[in-house]
Amino acid sequence: MTARCLAVARLARADPSPLLAQVEIVGDNAALAAVTIAAFFVSVVLAAFVTYRFARGYLRTRRRPLLYLTVGLLLLAPLPMFLRLAFGNIESVTGTERRILVTASKFCGLLVILGVVYR
Repeated sequence: MTARCLAVARLARADPSPLLAQVEIVGDNAALAAVTIAAFFVSVVLAAFVTYRFARGYLRTRRRPLLYLTVGLLLLAPLPMFLRLAFGNIESVTGTERRILVTASKFCGLLVILGVVYR
């Protein structure tokens, strides 16, 4: 067995209570919280997939507007989600700073897409 398989096997046998202790649910509806988290991760995957398809289209055609649409879509959808995930877990970043970063990313993405559409 490789070291990676051994680590996975140890995690599978480990007591799940330390992992579950890291999750904190505010309110009384744990099912709704689980559905919300699952929907967020599904939307991250879908946004990344659509951006990937745009990038593949650009690589196939080498048309500059498609490259700009890819960058705009990246700034508009998957990047803000990744920023929320990354900066939501860093204590030194406040909620206001995180919102500013996410909003700036979305704003720049919209500007790039509008630039391509109205060019």
